[in-house]
Amino acid sequence: MLKVAYKTVKDKEEAFKKIKNYITPALFAKYNINPQIEYRQASNEILAQGKGFDLKILFTDGDLGLDLNVGFFLTPFKQVILEKIEKEVRALV
Repeated sequence: MLKVAYKTVKDKEEAFKKIKNYITPALFAKYNINPQIEYRQASNEILAQGKGFDLKILFTDGDLGLDLNVGFFLTPFKQVILEKIEKEVRALV
Protein backbone atom coordinates (compact mmCIF):
# COMPACT_ATOMS: atom_id res chain seq x y z
CA MET A 1 0.00 0.00 0.00
CA LEU A 2 1.38 3.38 -1.03
CA LYS A 3 1.18 6.02 1.74
CA VAL A 4 0.49 9.72 1.11
CA ALA A 5 0.97 12.06 4.07
CA TYR A 6 -1.47 14.90 4.68
CA LYS A 7 -0.02 18.36 4.02
CA THR A 8 -2.98 20.64 3.30
CA VAL A 9 -5.73 18.91 5.31
CA LYS A 10 -5.89 18.66 9.08
CA ASP A 11 -7.43 15.21 9.53
CA LYS A 12 -8.80 12.10 7.86
CA GLU A 13 -12.35 13.47 7.72
CA GLU A 14 -11.25 16.49 5.68
CA ALA A 15 -9.07 14.28 3.48
CA PHE A 16 -12.00 11.89 2.90
CA LYS A 17 -14.22 14.78 1.83
CA LYS A 18 -11.65 16.13 -0.66
CA ILE A 19 -10.87 12.74 -2.18
CA LYS A 20 -14.57 11.85 -2.36
CA ASN A 21 -15.04 14.91 -4.57
CA TYR A 22 -12.16 13.73 -6.78
CA ILE A 23 -12.93 9.98 -7.08
CA THR A 24 -16.20 10.26 -9.00
CA PRO A 25 -17.80 8.56 -11.99
CA ALA A 26 -16.85 11.63 -14.07
CA LEU A 27 -13.15 11.01 -13.37
CA PHE A 28 -13.35 7.49 -14.76
CA ALA A 29 -15.67 8.44 -17.62
CA LYS A 30 -12.74 10.26 -19.25
CA TYR A 31 -11.17 6.82 -19.72
CA ASN A 32 -14.39 5.02 -20.76
CA ILE A 33 -14.49 3.19 -17.42
CA ASN A 34 -17.67 2.78 -15.43
CA PRO A 35 -16.61 1.51 -11.99
CA GLN A 36 -18.72 0.89 -8.97
CA ILE A 37 -17.66 3.39 -6.30
CA GLU A 38 -18.37 3.02 -2.60
CA TYR A 39 -17.76 5.86 -0.16
CA ARG A 40 -17.49 4.25 3.28
CA GLN A 41 -17.03 7.15 5.64
CA ALA A 42 -17.72 5.03 8.74
CA SER A 43 -14.73 2.81 7.95
CA ASN A 44 -12.68 5.66 6.42
CA GLU A 45 -12.28 4.13 2.97
CA ILE A 46 -13.23 4.63 -0.65
CA LEU A 47 -13.47 1.64 -2.97
CA ALA A 48 -13.66 1.74 -6.76
CA GLN A 49 -14.10 -1.48 -8.70
CA GLY A 50 -14.17 -1.74 -12.45
CA LYS A 51 -13.41 -4.24 -15.13
CA GLY A 52 -9.85 -5.34 -14.45
CA PHE A 53 -9.06 -3.18 -11.40
CA ASP A 54 -9.79 -2.52 -7.73
CA LEU A 55 -8.75 0.72 -6.07
CA LYS A 56 -8.86 1.10 -2.29
CA ILE A 57 -8.10 4.32 -0.45
CA LEU A 58 -7.82 3.97 3.32
CA PHE A 59 -7.75 7.13 5.46
CA THR A 60 -5.84 7.14 8.76
CA ASP A 61 -4.91 9.93 11.17
CA GLY A 62 -1.74 11.18 9.46
CA ASP A 63 -1.96 9.82 5.94
CA LEU A 64 -3.92 7.80 3.44
CA GLY A 65 -3.05 4.54 1.77
CA LEU A 66 -3.54 3.77 -1.91
CA ASP A 67 -3.89 0.15 -2.95
CA LEU A 68 -4.41 -0.75 -6.61
CA ASN A 69 -4.95 -4.27 -7.88
CA VAL A 70 -5.15 -4.79 -11.62
CA GLY A 71 -5.97 -7.68 -13.88
CA PHE A 72 -3.59 -9.36 -16.26
CA PHE A 73 -4.10 -6.95 -19.16
CA LEU A 74 -3.46 -3.86 -17.03
CA THR A 75 -0.42 -5.25 -15.19
CA PRO A 76 2.12 -3.46 -17.46
CA PHE A 77 0.40 -0.15 -16.69
CA LYS A 78 -0.10 -0.58 -12.93
CA GLN A 79 2.81 1.62 -11.87
CA VAL A 80 1.86 4.39 -14.32
CA ILE A 81 -1.75 4.34 -13.14
CA LEU A 82 -0.74 4.35 -9.47
CA GLU A 83 1.70 7.24 -10.00
CA LYS A 84 -1.02 9.28 -11.75
CA ILE A 85 -3.48 8.68 -8.89
CA GLU A 86 -0.79 9.42 -6.29
CA LYS A 87 0.12 12.72 -7.97
CA GLU A 88 -3.50 13.87 -8.06
CA VAL A 89 -4.24 12.76 -4.49
CA ARG A 90 -1.03 14.30 -3.14
CA ALA A 91 -2.06 17.66 -4.63
CA LEU A 92 -5.41 17.47 -2.81
CA VAL A 93 -4.29 16.44 0.67
